[in-house]
Amino acid sequence: MEGLLERIGAARARVQQLHAEGVRAAAALEALEAKSREGSRENDVLRARIKELEQENEVLRNAKAAVVEPEREGTKEKIDELVNEIDRCLALLNP
Repeated sequence: MEGLLERIGAARARVQQLHAEGVRAAAALEALEAKSREGSRENDVLRARIKELEQENEVLRNAKAAVVEPEREGTKEKIDELVNEIDRCLALLNP
């Protein structure tokens, strides 16, 4: 009978130990799930920021293209003016 009581006591101690391990594992799992949710939220925020930056980059590219084209036209006009001035100077030099 005493052997049976010892085995029951050992089994009870093992059950308590397993229960404590289960509680710790559940707490660790909950912490990992919370960390995962936080990482997922951060990932969503970063993806949204990337999308915003890509849109901003596209706007800047379009703005730069719009600015470059008038400069080219202005440059062409300046070249034409300089050519005309050179022609006038040559006309003055050649009577």
